[in-house]
Amino acid sequence: MLRLTLIRHGLTAWNAEGRFQGHTDVPLSDEGRAQARALAGYVAAVQGVDVVVASPLVRAVETARIAFPDQTITTDARLRELHFGVFEGRTLAENEADAAWPTWIADPYGVATPEGESYRALRERAVAWLADARNAHPGAHVVAVTHSGTIQMLLADILGVERPRWRKRVYLRHTSVSHVLFRGHDAVVERVNDTRHLVADGEDPFAE
Repeated sequence: MLRLTLIRHGLTAWNAEGRFQGHTDVPLSDEGRAQARALAGYVAAVQGVDVVVASPLVRAVETARIAFPDQTITTDARLRELHFGVFEGRTLAENEADAAWPTWIADPYGVATPEGESYRALRERAVAWLADARNAHPGAHVVAVTHSGTIQMLLADILGVERPRWRKRVYLRHTSVSHVLFRGHDAVVERVNDTRHLVADGEDPFAE
């Protein structure tokens, strides 16, 4: 049986400002580092972590290093967030004023952002990573420190959601923990968006 733990990175200044990050390499804020330290206390009680892999974006790598100080952290580019292209660095209101926004938001799964990618492309690379991880580490406990969009697409694929919608999705708070168990062809999503390690969790689920 493979155990998969999916962790979203800690908060950044752009998260707090409601800015789309995507592939832009924004570091953790002080609050994000505090969240990662709280996460470290939570995961310290989890036994048998065999592999820790992170998105190569600094906010994910920094979260992984703080939360798993005694583990070797490897990275895989397939775990990066959606490439939001021209929409990166902007708030939702700023993007809604862009003439390209209505075309993308009408079908973000099938249509790539200008100079970026679609959620289908994100799903394909994330699922390819998962297939390789399952083949390389059968029976292991694999932890992936990654991004909300990446986790959403992995969960959608595991649960058989054929066409996820951007405006109706699972919300994943910063440093949230989600668990999936695999046995053969069966998969059980055991936990999603666990943030019990955060004493005060007042994030706005509609903030980007």
